[in-house]
Amino acid sequence: MNKLFCTVLIIVFLFKTQTVFSNNLIYDVNNIQVTGKINNDLDSRKLIEVAFQKAFIVFVDKTLLSEDAIVLHKTKTQIIKDLIFTYQIVKIERNKKKESILTLNIKFDRKKINNFLSIQGISYADISNISLTVLPILIKEKNIYIYSDNFFYNNWKKRETRKEISNLNLIDYNLALQNIEDLQYINNNKENLELIDVKKIISLNEEKNYVFLIIYFSEGKFRAYIKSFIDNKKIDKKINLKVYSDDKIKSYNEAIILLKNEINQIWKRNNLIDVSTPSFLDLLLEVSKPHDYLKLISSLDSIELIENYSVLEMTNKYIKIRIKYRGKVNRIKDKLLNKKINIQIADNVWKIKLIK
Repeated sequence: MNKLFCTVLIIVFLFKTQTVFSNNLIYDVNNIQVTGKINNDLDSRKLIEVAFQKAFIVFVDKTLLSEDAIVLHKTKTQIIKDLIFTYQIVKIERNKKKESILTLNIKFDRKKINNFLSIQGISYADISNISLTVLPILIKEKNIYIYSDNFFYNNWKKRETRKEISNLNLIDYNLALQNIEDLQYINNNKENLELIDVKKIISLNEEKNYVFLIIYFSEGKFRAYIKSFIDNKKIDKKINLKVYSDDKIKSYNEAIILLKNEINQIWKRNNLIDVSTPSFLDLLLEVSKPHDYLKLISSLDSIELIENYSVLEMTNKYIKIRIKYRGKVNRIKDKLLNKKINIQIADNVWKIKLIK
């Protein structure tokens, strides 16, 4: 009987997933796994609904600030179901308890998500994969540890939990390379590290995104000072860390998780999209080949910040297109450049040309 229901499930879900799944960092939630016994069609639907709930929590944790995500964790299943564009079962297995283990990919509907968040008064982040270099400095009882004997430098990339993997896997951390000049510079300024000029740290000054961390552990107090430069924005922040008086290693490990979460929040806050206020931009495409228009449309369709577009004017030399988008205009510019679209801005006119 179980095999029959599994077969029916596969047929139903393949019919449901006519749209090819793409790797959209914002709206796609992949590899959601749910486990349960399937004896009838009702069991199947309930198990799929559990997957929808798990996927929605992953989605809000991934794209929203923590305080907003928590508010939406208790969203009703019926509302979540309406926000889903399509879904796909990618694997069906059985465990020793003879329970079915389903692995699903779930795609949320962009317009419905935008409307839902707009009603809630919540903005989401235009997330992307980023590489970030971190240099954590430990100050313990007035002693400074930079590379050797620095738990945070030696363990920053080792500590991973399931929660970290689901929420923070878009940030690829690199440790600042050990440098004798940096060692001397930091030691010479150890009394005023919070005021240090990070641009003078050789291992960080050429990095696009970096975090300089000062972690204090002294007289039973545990805190950190974050000096970050992410997506061309400089943000400094103080944060208190929890102390386990009988377990220093536990204090350190939890501090790494908390600091990574805080960095993630800084990154997302830098890239929040106001879903309630769309913007418009006119693009003037210089046509050099017959298929240029179709190539441009394909690129526009793949940019998740663009809600829709329309052709205002078309000749054999140029095409004028108006796009409706959400978020910051610089992000739109970056995404067009990533699609190999050259941009020249003059008198508020965006002239674009496809790069061969």
